[in-house]
Formats: sequence, C-alpha cells, structure tokens
Amino acid sequence: MQRCGSLGQLQRGDGARGLSAGLDSESDSDSDSGLVSSLGVRSRGELVSIVGGGGKSALLFRLAAELDGRVVLTTTTRIFAAQIERAAEVCTPDPEALLEALERGRSGLLVIGDIDGQKARGVAPDLPGRLLEHPKVDHVIVEADGSRMRPAKAPAEHEPVIAPQTTLLVAVAGIDALAGPIREMTHRPERVASLTDTPIDQPLTPEGLATLLAHPEGGMKSAPAGARRTVLINKVESVEQATLAERIALEVLASGRVERVVVGALEDRNSGWRLYSARSSDPADDRR
Repeated sequence: MQRCGSLGQLQRGDGARGLSAGLDSESDSDSDSGLVSSLGVRSRGELVSIVGGGGKSALLFRLAAELDGRVVLTTTTRIFAAQIERAAEVCTPDPEALLEALERGRSGLLVIGDIDGQKARGVAPDLPGRLLEHPKVDHVIVEADGSRMRPAKAPAEHEPVIAPQTTLLVAVAGIDALAGPIREMTHRPERVASLTDTPIDQPLTPEGLATLLAHPEGGMKSAPAGARRTVLINKVESVEQATLAERIALEVLASGRVERVVVGALEDRNSGWRLYSARSSDPADDRR
C-alpha cells in the first residue's frame, strides 16, 4: 500500500483548502456489475454517501472494486485503522500530497484524517464534493456514519455527516438486526425504540426496521435535496432471511421516501442482488 502525505500531520476539518475547484470531470467508462446496477450508480459523476449500520465499510470497498473508472474513497466520520489496509492507496487531506495522488489517477485512493488510536478521523464534509471536481475522478464514495459494529442504528443530533453534494444516499442495515432485542442489536437503542415505537427490550420487527430505515430522523436523516435514496439490506443468505427482507423492502417503498431497496450479502461475492423499486412491486433478480 502506498501512502501520500503524513497520517499524523492534520486534524479533522483541515480539508484540502488548496484543492483546485471548477474543473470538469472526464470519463468514458461505464459500469454494469450486479451490485452497481442494482444500486443505480451512474457511469460517472456520482457522490455516494453511505449511512446506517451493518456493512457500510464493506460497501465502500466493494464499490471501489466493482465500479469502472477512477474511484476515490473517504469518510466524514471515522474508520477503523485496520480497514485502511484494504485501500489501494491512502492519503491525508494535505493539499499538495492530495493533488499529487489525484493526478496519478489511481482508482481506490482512500482519503482520511489523523490516525487516533484504533480509528482514523474523517475529513471535512465539503471535501468529497471538491474531490469529485477533479478531472481524474469519476466517483467519490463516502462513509458518512458510524454504528459501532451494530447492524442497525438511529442517528444522534450530529449524525450523519453527509456531503452536501451527495447524489446518491444509501442507508444500510443488516438483516441480523432482527435477531435480538433493540438494546443489544442496535446503536443508539433508545432512539431506535422511540422512532419505531418498539420496547427497547424487544426485537425489531421487519416493519419496525423498515420504519427506521425510511424515517426522516432515521436512515433518511439529512438527505440532501435532489439526492436519490436507496436502502441496502445486507447479510441476507437464507430463504427465511430473504422472506423477511422482502417484507422490509415493501414497507420501505410504501413510505414514499426511498426509490430502491437492494437485498443481498456484501461479504459473499457469489451473492445475487434482488432489487425492489418504486416503479414496480415485483423484485428483479440480478445474478451476474
């Protein structure tokens, strides 16, 4: 792994003040993988913000691997230091070092702040949009939320930290959020219980998880105006789980706040992706 700049020299919020703006993005690439097409990621110019729980980092790196073109990864919150090793290249927001890394045009660059114990700090929320303006960047993928390894969460007042230029918001939850009491299976369980009107010592129902994902103070909190909204239900590996996920998907779409729900398993490279969209009540299977 190549590193540019010093991982210890900047504090969160320093945010590439010298990064040039106003440049056109250029790409003749196209992408057509099962996950990418199911999420509805366009061939260029996407700023994808990932929120929720249950697989945000897995989705971040999976998109880096499957998207065509030049992809830059970053986080506006924190990311485990151990996960940094999955990146093709790592850079801090130091303006000179970052511009040099962008000019190399290598896909999979991860831009982070300082290493603080077992986690790396995030970047300022305006930086992802600046990164997308660079002519050698086709997509920027942002991990914009934290969940302390829980499969589902409700955001606090200061969460999530979504880049205002976001074009696609993806709220993630693991189907295993249904496997135990809210107190044990979710991050910020008091908020989850309140938003879903479910006792904190009871499990979420599929309908409760759908409510959480589609809620304007839950999975859709701080969604920028104009951003497309998608939900991904992760860790779905059995017929029983697929049945539960379908109930969740249909409830999410019924809210009218989400355009697509994608169901599958991020850590299983052989997993198919089932797409439910607001245009049709029938799922579409993508087994490519």
